Amino acid sequence: MLETHSTNLAESIRFLVRGSDERRQRIVASTPTAKAPPKRRLRDRRVRERRTFYAMFAFGLLLGGLELFIVLHAL
Repeated sequence: MLETHSTNLAESIRFLVRGSDERRQRIVASTPTAKAPPKRRLRDRRVRERRTFYAMFAFGLLLGGLELFIVLHAL
């Protein structure tokens, strides 16, 4: 059912999370700092992936709960 409304829901969620990361990066980039070492970039990527996972997981739980609510009330 959900695929008919949004063909690529996972990519949409990633885009939303990536947008918030870019806003945060612009704020951080405005302060004068040295270039981040590779270890820092790897950690930032892991944090971004973890945040994406949690956003998708929470959204899935929300949709699952809504679907369960609809099915149980239809009985």
